Amino acid sequence: MTEPDRPSLRRAWGLTYPLLVAGLTQIVVNLVDTIMLAHVSTRALGAFALAAPVYLVALIVVRGWATAVQIQVARHHGEGSQDDIARTVRVGLIVAAVAGMVVGALLHAAAVPVLSLLGGSGELVGPGAAYLRVLAFAVPFAAISFTVQGACAGIGATRISMYTALLVNLVNLSLGLVLIFRAGLGVAGAALATLTATVAGTGFLLLYGRRRLPSRATDMASARDSARRLWRIGWPEMTTSGIGYFNEALLAAFAAHMSTRELAAYRIVDNLVLVTFTCLASAATALTVLAGQELGRGSAERAHTWHRTGLVLLALMLAVPSALALGLGQPLLSLVTDDPAVARQAWAATPLALLSLVPFVPAMGYAAQLRAAGETRAVLFASVTSDYLLLVPLGWLLGVHAGLGLPGLYLAWTAFGILYAAMLRRSRARRVGGGGTRSRTPGRGGQSPTPSGSSQNL
Repeated sequence: MTEPDRPSLRRAWGLTYPLLVAGLTQIVVNLVDTIMLAHVSTRALGAFALAAPVYLVALIVVRGWATAVQIQVARHHGEGSQDDIARTVRVGLIVAAVAGMVVGALLHAAAVPVLSLLGGSGELVGPGAAYLRVLAFAVPFAAISFTVQGACAGIGATRISMYTALLVNLVNLSLGLVLIFRAGLGVAGAALATLTATVAGTGFLLLYGRRRLPSRATDMASARDSARRLWRIGWPEMTTSGIGYFNEALLAAFAAHMSTRELAAYRIVDNLVLVTFTCLASAATALTVLAGQELGRGSAERAHTWHRTGLVLLALMLAVPSALALGLGQPLLSLVTDDPAVARQAWAATPLALLSLVPFVPAMGYAAQLRAAGETRAVLFASVTSDYLLLVPLGWLLGVHAGLGLPGLYLAWTAFGILYAAMLRRSRARRVGGGGTRSRTPGRGGQSPTPSGSSQNL
């Protein structure tokens, strides 16, 4: 096996930019729906703003399993074990399909109670529930899609995620225009367009995966061990993501308690912030893959070097889109909504919303190293602790009770990010340290790869 290039910003960017394009293109699906529904009515936009985070919770839960597949495939790719990759992908797809069906069924059954619990008014719950019930059928396809993308990313093939996202966006846009406006289906039309686009993207990915990924393992007797290793990594990741995005839905509910206009403005600002956060997340995913491959090769020192390189990349991923958002945000807001009061509220909250992402630069760097080493439980603990010590209570106290509105919500996000980064830094120092590796994630044959050098900590 040839020695890979040394850790560098250029190499990290090579894996990052397809993920970035994919992530931004997927956001465009959401943004297109926001723009189209805003031109239908403020009520339609409000229903979408209330329901969309709930659907996102379902997607993020199943996506956590895909992250486990990505981490394991990256380690096996570093080891050079095609059998282990094939076995991991097969087990991952089976579990993803089952999990997607279960989560989709729960989403369909709980649509009305969840939206009511989140404080939606009667005029929002009806169309919001219709949106969720249609997209419940999309969850299994999304789970399979995420798993194939994670496996491809684990071997460094990130461009397929970009191509798939472009296809999904094209299908969603063309169908959305027909179903929302010409057919007059409104929010339900947006859901049908997204469902069709998701199915099309999943089919495309499965065809690609059959050609690019190892399809047969010579020994499937270890499938149970593969499932166990995936579960050990995956359940904290699914829990972290599910709780995190449920809290995002809670913050949307806090905005709904303020007013329908505040909720609409929150949804618009959230899209601007999501663009910047996606830039950070794309870089963090690439860093997790690259560090995981190095750990699979037994090169803990090189995995550690990716952290230093990654901080530079993450800082750039925050600075560039934030500058563009501040420079172009105000004229773009006038295109998103016809309501000048909503536009003013959104623009007033934008600078503080972007500032709240600053602590995520070090936090995502630490989290990438922890995930690469299989320490997803540390990420779960830091996230949940920060959520319920700061984010949720401060969001309610500052945003709703103290009457600060959207700025209060983003002050809560800032406090969350600071505590989250501090806890991850401590976990990385304790669990993944400075020079070797102490990862408990099994490598090929159930054994942790032997680190290079004499140190026992990464």
